[in-house]
Amino acid sequence: MRLHKTSGNLTAPETSARAAQGAGMQKTSAQTAKSAAANAAKPAANAAPKIPPAPRQTAAGLAGLPADKLSASIISFARFFSLPLKPELLKQIRQQAFTMTPNAAPSVPASAADGAGEDAPKTGNVLKNREALSLAASAAEGKGVELQPESLETYAQAIDPEWKRRQDGEQNDRRERRMAPERNKNDDDNDPEDPSRKTGAISAGSLEKIALEGAGKNPLLAILNRLPAKDGKRWIVLPFDFSDKGREFKVSMRILLETGKTVNRAACMALDIAIRGAADESGGTEERKLFVLEPANRLSVYLRPEITPARQAGLVSELAALLEIAPDRIFIKTQTEAFPFESGRGAELSGSIDEAV
Repeated sequence: MRLHKTSGNLTAPETSARAAQGAGMQKTSAQTAKSAAANAAKPAANAAPKIPPAPRQTAAGLAGLPADKLSASIISFARFFSLPLKPELLKQIRQQAFTMTPNAAPSVPASAADGAGEDAPKTGNVLKNREALSLAASAAEGKGVELQPESLETYAQAIDPEWKRRQDGEQNDRRERRMAPERNKNDDDNDPEDPSRKTGAISAGSLEKIALEGAGKNPLLAILNRLPAKDGKRWIVLPFDFSDKGREFKVSMRILLETGKTVNRAACMALDIAIRGAADESGGTEERKLFVLEPANRLSVYLRPEITPARQAGLVSELAALLEIAPDRIFIKTQTEAFPFESGRGAELSGSIDEAV
């Protein structure tokens, strides 16, 4: 038997078969490469979805407070009085703002504190009261004092010139709902006339006398005004009221004093005035004017309601001549916050909240 020796030269049929096989392999390789490129262009089916970066947490969130306007105000007040931004302390101040005595405005859930929903007028007043209470609690904490609810409200009333008017309005609203509709007079109309309101010609001297006499008759306020804060500064409050030409003025003068062995001066002063016009069918007009005088003769005036640009220019000219301040150092603004003096003077919050208790 003879064995055929395989030659290195292929016959024609064999060559054709090998060529066809090679072409097929090349075609398959090209299809594979094309498919791989297409798959690479498509996102992997099992690839993890991209997660957007978490939003930066607010100061209120870092402190464990609800993210609402009251929390923002509390943090601003804490900065103003140089309080440590500790969560437990801020929560304690907020809790005091929710501690109401029976004579105060009715309590509402914290979620409604910003005045949303159908109860907006009521909750709006409640929010303003709670801001005043939180400012009072922050000031007391800065002086190393914790006030009982009744004393806290007394302090808040001295700070907020519209406090009593809101309280009277709440009481009248509840009375009107219980009784037949009729116009209720303000409770002040039934009270004996306050001697401090029997003013003759209004002057700086007469207003100073009224303010000092009023503060002297309030033992709590007299004590708190004498107490310095832990940072050495002293925040004093002098409330008073008077009537002039048929209008009622309720005033809260708040002064930040820098005291020490070598310095004893006013760092800044706020004159917060609530004005009610002569009573008429609409119940009288109401205005709020806040004058904040800072170093370097800078005067900021916060008004409610807003006035026209022409009236703003006239007011700037009048104040510049009266106070001898350059017109370009006087700034007229619309009041959008209850206490822009205290909430606007704190430095921007830097760093994280101190988590230590």
